[in-house]
Amino acid sequence: MMDVDTALSCLRELPVDPRLEAIDDGVFDALAYQRRHGAPLSGAVFGIAAGVALSVGLLGSVIPARETRVSSIAPFGAPPALAPSTLLGTSE
Repeated sequence: MMDVDTALSCLRELPVDPRLEAIDDGVFDALAYQRRHGAPLSGAVFGIAAGVALSVGLLGSVIPARETRVSSIAPFGAPPALAPSTLLGTSE
């Protein structure tokens, strides 16, 4: 098992990544771009999506489903009348 204190002290001794010197400019550029162009998806988009989802859910629960009759198939080829669960419950 790894000792967390030892791992953190080893990490502290490593040199600083040189790419961290340029991270400030990238963050400030991204913030300025977002201020100019707005958020990628606004609250209106999420509101419309929530309204559509609510409408579809309500319509799906209000409209009755059409009943379909399917012929019963017996698993493993045995008819249901001869299944062990039906034979054990009968008293003859």
